[in-house]
Amino acid sequence: MNEKVRKECVNAMFELYPRGRKLIYEAFDRIDEDLTRTQQIILLALDVKDNLSMSQLADKICTSNEQATRAVTQLVDKGLVNRQQNKTNRRVVNITLTQKAKDCLAVAKKAVLTRAANSNCPLLEDQDLQIVGDCLKKVLETLKKLDSGDTEY
Repeated sequence: MNEKVRKECVNAMFELYPRGRKLIYEAFDRIDEDLTRTQQIILLALDVKDNLSMSQLADKICTSNEQATRAVTQLVDKGLVNRQQNKTNRRVVNITLTQKAKDCLAVAKKAVLTRAANSNCPLLEDQDLQIVGDCLKKVLETLKKLDSGDTEY
């Protein structure tokens, strides 16, 4: 792949990140819970793969175990996640979403969909949404390949 294509790809990712982040954070602002950005990211990570150990969760959201533990404790207090000891290894703590958290995530997802396809004045037609969805799936697939690589920067 030539250098120009690589640079365009990286620039697109750099532009995509703040735009996607803004859209998601605005959706979370519609939830009545007072959630920090770290707590929101934890809920998003658990929405993708429920039942993560504390170490797996910290790794997935790129933070320390200590910071993840503090945020999870606050989420437990809000009734949004459960902490359970692993049955095979008692030193491991597994984190799962509660139904309340799943309901909050449903509200956030609906807010994103509503913004994208407002029935009164749709910003995106169904065909556009299909294209965006297909492209995002491909981007996600590609990012997972990059994430699984053991490459140093």
